[in-house]
Amino acid sequence: MLDELTDYESKVIISGGHNDEEEMKEHHLTKQEEKQVIQRFKKPMSEDSLSFIIVCDKLLTGFDAPIEQVMYLDKPLKEHNLLQAIARTNRTYDKKTYGLIVDYYGVSRFLEEALGVFHEEDIKGALREVDVEIPRLQTRHRKAMRFFDYKNKDNLEACLMVLAPEDIRNEFDTAFQKFSESMDMVLPNPKAKPYVDDLKWLGKIRKLAKSRYHVEHGMDISDCGEKVRELVEEHVYATTPHILVEPIDILSNRFDQKLDEIKSPESKAAEMEHAIKHEIRVKLEENPVLYTSLKERLEELIEQRKTRQLTIEELLEEYRDVMGVMRNNAEESAQHGFEPKEYPFYQMLEKDLEGFEQDDVKDLTHIITGIIREHAVIDWTVKDDVKREMRRQIKKKLRKYNCPGAQIEALAVQLMDLAEVHYKHIAY
Repeated sequence: MLDELTDYESKVIISGGHNDEEEMKEHHLTKQEEKQVIQRFKKPMSEDSLSFIIVCDKLLTGFDAPIEQVMYLDKPLKEHNLLQAIARTNRTYDKKTYGLIVDYYGVSRFLEEALGVFHEEDIKGALREVDVEIPRLQTRHRKAMRFFDYKNKDNLEACLMVLAPEDIRNEFDTAFQKFSESMDMVLPNPKAKPYVDDLKWLGKIRKLAKSRYHVEHGMDISDCGEKVRELVEEHVYATTPHILVEPIDILSNRFDQKLDEIKSPESKAAEMEHAIKHEIRVKLEENPVLYTSLKERLEELIEQRKTRQLTIEELLEEYRDVMGVMRNNAEESAQHGFEPKEYPFYQMLEKDLEGFEQDDVKDLTHIITGIIREHAVIDWTVKDDVKREMRRQIKKKLRKYNCPGAQIEALAVQLMDLAEVHYKHIAY
């Protein structure tokens, strides 16, 4: 019962329990031991798993533990002691949005008397029944579900397409977070039961959308309370366990298998588009020439689809071609006689030295990457004298190969930036 009412990130004090003198003697702690227990209790769960402390007449005056979220009361508390009890659970803490007082004794009837010394506006909402949250839960439930009005909830592909635009996805995520916050507060109260199935379904859609649209930040179930997290994760695992893994790399053959499982051409295009975007975002620094050109091509394709210049079948074919360019890059590198980390230098030089003989560009690439390897000592990226000498020698070789004078400085900077990406960590 107790662990159903709390989040595992937060900690609990139970005030009350037996007051048997013999039992207290048997479990008596020294002052030092008591101090150690309190210090353990205040630590995050990742550092110390101590979650519950049971006390009779302790830890009210002068006790401050923001991590505490729940207090179970099974003894009379009045006046300032009651106010201190409420204040103990009301301190702010990471991912903690509320505090709970579980009143087994009925001390809430003394609250009005205890608050009598305060101005009415200062104490408004100091202690509320959980039932007060129900109307807000209903409103937040409606706001989260409205995104899928007139959609068949069993058609996951159609529901995921609703979340394809980033702005809509962000609006949905905010609505889900608020709904899950209310659910976490109300559960396991039976009045939350009508909304549990929709919570599970929305959590599943959210997790699928994170994978489909390669969302790097946000839409992570870890930002929900423990009760919500367990419900959603159990539901997702029971219905679609494969989405618990990380998104599949676009360069993997498994990505093609994933595409084959998607029946709708529009959904297939969305999966490919966002996988391509993700790959470009991740690899842009490693190969700015290739991935900048692919980024521009992707943007052009998206625009052509919007203006109906491409059918969905033509768009899918174009996306497959973009994926092919990404996948074939490593093979092309070997065909030109380069290691994978050398090839982006060749592509950069080939682009900037348009009209040069291919063999000359190849030779220059090997020379420049050789200079970089020669000077790439440990921590070279933070040693100005090493970088200065490396840049000087690169510019010298560019001049020797008759690189246009107006391009030398800018090209040398680009090559140095590329060197910091590919040769930052050198094995010795």
